[in-house]
Amino acid sequence: MTKAMMIATASLLLGACTASDISEPAPAAPAPQATAPEAPASETVTLGALPEEPKLRVEAISENLHVIFGPGGNIGVSSGPDGVVLVDDKFAANSEEILYRIGEITAGNGASSDLLFVINTHLHGDHSGSNAEMAAAGGLVMAHDNVRARMGTRYMNKAFGREQAVQDRAKWPVVTFSDRTSLHFNGVTAHALHTPSGHTDGDTLVHFVEPNVIHMGDNLFLNMFPFVDVDAGGNMQGMIDAHDVALGIANADTVIIPGHGPITDVTGLTEARDTLQAVLDRVRVRKDRGESLQAIIDADPLADFAALESFIDRPAIITAAWRSLGGAFPAGE
Repeated sequence: MTKAMMIATASLLLGACTASDISEPAPAAPAPQATAPEAPASETVTLGALPEEPKLRVEAISENLHVIFGPGGNIGVSSGPDGVVLVDDKFAANSEEILYRIGEITAGNGASSDLLFVINTHLHGDHSGSNAEMAAAGGLVMAHDNVRARMGTRYMNKAFGREQAVQDRAKWPVVTFSDRTSLHFNGVTAHALHTPSGHTDGDTLVHFVEPNVIHMGDNLFLNMFPFVDVDAGGNMQGMIDAHDVALGIANADTVIIPGHGPITDVTGLTEARDTLQAVLDRVRVRKDRGESLQAIIDADPLADFAALESFIDRPAIITAAWRSLGGAFPAGE
């Protein structure tokens, strides 16, 4: 199947269907697939430029599934004879090196370097910042309905005390879905599943079925406190629920890609889920007793989780839990 046929078919199906309309089609005889020519071992297919100070690192999960680490969120890269599908695309400043790394990957495994799709797990710029550049390179950008809506909306992020501006339309996804959708490429099925009101209200986890890999997006910050964007519809309980969705899909052999942090497995995902539950429960108990937010922060009920502090510290995660439980953001903050 050519790239043009895949994109045209996906655009028509996704544009016409809501979540309730989408069902798995009856099995059909597989269409013949062209085999991508092998690149010479000494040659790299260069799609972008390698900066003087490279910032990205590639880790292989398998021959055809990789993760690009570096500034911003983790990128999932699925490659094969049909082309390349990305899950997230970091900051705009990383776009040239992202394309360069794609070229390295496809030169190494003989895959087509055609960029087919980019799935945004949510709206934040460290995961969707290169959307315009990836679209210019041929990728069809897709995400949950709320991602496109929020990219076109100005809102105040109270947690960081700054206004989130309307994003350039070139970054907006051109294909959106309300609940779930599926992509079929390179002999792989990828299910994109909306997990409501977690990190934001537009989160998607991506399940690569045959490779047995789940990309969690920012519903999973591994070995660190997460950022819960309450002002973008996020909620800590929703993040816990997203963990449960993934755990319901996964088995002992499933590879888990977090939005931030190293690759993990169901044990790491379970530990992260249990930590979030403990945070929410400890804040809930004190809030239900009538304690104020400041009183809870001063009591430091998360002292035993100090090792998880990063850009989100204990007061910040307590505040996120408080707001997730319906508490108001402190006046004047």
